[in-house]
Amino acid sequence: MSIITVLGATGSQGGSVVTTLYGNPSWKVRAVTRNPESDAAKKLIAMGVEVVAGDADDEASLIKAFGGTTAIFALTNFDWYLGQYTPYGTLLLTVASRNIVMQRGQCVAGQIEKQQQMNIANAASKIPTLKHYIMSSLPPAKISSHGRLPVPHFDFKHEAYQHIQGNLPSLAAKMTRIWVGWYPSNMAFSPLMKLIPVNQSGAYIWIQPSKEDAILPIAGDVQHNVGVVVEGILEAGAKAFNKVAIVITDYIKISDAVRVWESVSGSRAVYVGVPDSTIETIWGVGGLEIAAQLRWSEEFPDWHRVEPGHVISLEELGVVSRLRGFKQALESVKASLT
Repeated sequence: MSIITVLGATGSQGGSVVTTLYGNPSWKVRAVTRNPESDAAKKLIAMGVEVVAGDADDEASLIKAFGGTTAIFALTNFDWYLGQYTPYGTLLLTVASRNIVMQRGQCVAGQIEKQQQMNIANAASKIPTLKHYIMSSLPPAKISSHGRLPVPHFDFKHEAYQHIQGNLPSLAAKMTRIWVGWYPSNMAFSPLMKLIPVNQSGAYIWIQPSKEDAILPIAGDVQHNVGVVVEGILEAGAKAFNKVAIVITDYIKISDAVRVWESVSGSRAVYVGVPDSTIETIWGVGGLEIAAQLRWSEEFPDWHRVEPGHVISLEELGVVSRLRGFKQALESVKASLT
């Protein structure tokens, strides 16, 4: 039986991969976690998932964790969320979430994430059984905008990809990237993205640093879709090497996203676009990171045009009919929208 080793197995993307591949009889799922004794790890063990110790800051621990694996799902997190809650109501300010952006800045957080991705890749390159390396990355905002619109949590991931391309050619030859679009669950669980109630009116406002007619590239139900796409990538095998799969189900205007939110929540809402300086006043450096992403998206709304020669479509992967879109994603978190 083939083994897929998953980093970030207790989060949205990694958890989706675990859930989907656990149901595939061709695959055994192995989850890597800093603390195999944690409650989240114990839940995976209870499911029947193999859980092993491994730390993205420690290459040697990863080499041990990856032993005998057939495929790896490489996920790291840009540590910038401010008290964000998961869909399970768990606060993300844990040992694994050090809130580095607010304490040390965007670039420091990006450098740490880049090093973690390089550690994962360096370890993976030493595993003789490895046949497929799937890296969760994001579009190269700085490169695509010729330096005008850098987005640290995009760009440092891409720099790690460039490291693999330049220094680990054997690994690069069997690598597929996956770009996951905007999370609908942000509207339920992210303080920076959740709609705010207007006292006594019954209405809500969505305050973001972007134009209301800007396009949001939405990933749909991330906790479902990522695993489906990764399964499609694995089934595609060599056809997916040196390609990027883009997990986006909906390209819609911000104003239309509010209308969908209204239809699901049953509440009235309006969108309020604000300058970057205003969101910085509200959320500090974390707000600037959101602003950077949305301003880049205003000029580069279509992720499929960023690296068109490298894209493997969801149609080619044969997964479109299995994906859940924006509205379905909001319906799954309806209780937390208001």
